[in-house]
Amino acid sequence: MQHDSRFWWERADRHYDAEGRFCFGGIEVSELVAQLGTPSYVYSAARVTQNVTRLRQAIADAGLDIRVLYAMKSNRFAPLLQHLRALGVGLDVCSPGEVAHALSLGFAERDLSFTAGCLSRDDHRALAAHPDLWVNVDSRTALRRWAELCPGRALGLRLNPHLGLGYADNDRVVYSAAKPTKFGIHPDEIQAAVDEAHALGLRVEALHCHAGCGYLDPQLDRLDRILGFIADQLDRLPGIRAVNLGGGLGIPLTAADRPLDLHRWTELVHRHFGHRPVELLIEPGDYLVKDAGVLLAEVTQVEDKAGVCFVGVNAGFNVHPEPAFYGLPLEAVPAVWREGPSRSVSIVGNINEALDVWAEGVTLSPVREDDTLCFLNAGGYGSAMSSQHCLRGGFKELMIEERPAEHLSPGVSMDELNRSAWERLYSSSDEAVWGADALPFLTDFDEAFRRALRAPSRLLDAGTGEGRNLSFLAQVGANEIHAMDASSAALGKIAADRYGNLHKHLGSLGQTPFEDAFFDGVILLDTFETLPDIDAVLDEMHRVLKPGGVLLCNVPGMDDGVSGLNMRALSDHAYLYRDRYYFRFFEPSEARALMERHGFEVLIERHVTWEEPPHPGFRDEFHEHTSHVFLIGKPSPSPDSAA
Repeated sequence: MQHDSRFWWERADRHYDAEGRFCFGGIEVSELVAQLGTPSYVYSAARVTQNVTRLRQAIADAGLDIRVLYAMKSNRFAPLLQHLRALGVGLDVCSPGEVAHALSLGFAERDLSFTAGCLSRDDHRALAAHPDLWVNVDSRTALRRWAELCPGRALGLRLNPHLGLGYADNDRVVYSAAKPTKFGIHPDEIQAAVDEAHALGLRVEALHCHAGCGYLDPQLDRLDRILGFIADQLDRLPGIRAVNLGGGLGIPLTAADRPLDLHRWTELVHRHFGHRPVELLIEPGDYLVKDAGVLLAEVTQVEDKAGVCFVGVNAGFNVHPEPAFYGLPLEAVPAVWREGPSRSVSIVGNINEALDVWAEGVTLSPVREDDTLCFLNAGGYGSAMSSQHCLRGGFKELMIEERPAEHLSPGVSMDELNRSAWERLYSSSDEAVWGADALPFLTDFDEAFRRALRAPSRLLDAGTGEGRNLSFLAQVGANEIHAMDASSAALGKIAADRYGNLHKHLGSLGQTPFEDAFFDGVILLDTFETLPDIDAVLDEMHRVLKPGGVLLCNVPGMDDGVSGLNMRALSDHAYLYRDRYYFRFFEPSEARALMERHGFEVLIERHVTWEEPPHPGFRDEFHEHTSHVFLIGKPSPSPDSAA
């Protein structure tokens, strides 16, 4: 099928392939249904890793140190929790049962933070059996009970700011607002609660505040006010060593939504707390797992009733309650894309209740009985909130694990593994993997390359692959064009007579055969991110460039289309794609600092997005790429230094 921009939800690990088959986590949904049946939840460990990494990187980029705890109530599937534990993520727990479940999976008490209200005496006794479990109290009643069970214990105090926020300002997911709610200590009672805690011999050493769920950019102004409220309390209350900002970070649920701007989010946190000597914690749930899950259901009927087309499925609010209970949308996607007019439908479940509606008046491409309908963004607050209503609560769950990396033979480096993978790809077919068209943004830089030419003029395509971008260098007009790659199979696909002034070189970009100051210009395109030792390559490119020469490269970030597909995390931003190809994703600020550290000056930078067709043997679907493009230069010596 052709790529269609209407599919706002598509990404590298969640898309239709060229034949119109929906794939999730690198697997065709038809295969998952054959294995599991329906209804079934499927989760992608790789996407969870991606989400954790993105959040941590944004925090680090802002100069913050924030401990990330996962809100276990959003999804307690054991393999999912074990994966988060392997990533070093702790847990936000809210019942003795969740504490027991977490401990059974290998979490330590110190990895957990407990926050909940309306606890029974039995609940308190069960929690008191875990001395290293951190507890945030939700009421003054809880203070008295903790003083009875654990005199002198250190606790956190949950605050209610009388300000709320949530997805699309939906009051059903707002925890605190002008209308009193059950959560936390209200503003006019905070000092009295602290005084009571001290009188009871308890130590209040932390503040906690969670005001709502699923917020995006439109709610950030309200978040600013909530953070200001917490900061004000921190100024008033001595002895506070930690602040837990709760969770609530949201993800796009409809085409109208945009991803949460983590830069703005971290700016707010930094402005209110970056200068304070307190430990910071957050408790995201949906942000880490919601878009890492899909719910698969069978289409049981497609029937018009009173002018409405009802698409029935074999799952209702007993399997996933959010659409019915909270009015939160799940995007419904047919497992097979069929050509033909889309139509307005209502999607309904098999529970004998009027409330059992997934969506009303949504546009859906043609579906038939026995098809599979895929509900996206089902990884949070679905299975964890399921019930046996109508005795229809049965479903299965599966985690698509991140595949372990290939075992390297003794003495085999990541660079050698990576190089052999690319060689196998280029050798697998006579067809050009990347096609013949140069990257579309190159035409914006031809004049910069022409200005850099000095006789005898030479240009280098570093990491040329099959030479898709050589046409750009050819039209610049240099005396010589050089193309270098580590794959002999790729170079073999570039016809020797393609350009009369072309010279091909097989070798490593970190150690080239060229003399110092040999080239006027270099392009390093769709290559930067695939180099395990980018420092050595940048040093070498600096060496072979003439003073005043330019280097053009594109640097994908975590928002790039390839960054979530079949990626096994090696570190925060380094991955193996399909367990073979090395990829390292950079934030623009990180890439800029790296280039400057190697002696380059940034001349031009811009963010670009473009669409690519399928790449045989590498990616089988139309996809979108996003990169930060840098034109950088090797400075010419100043007159003073030349003297």
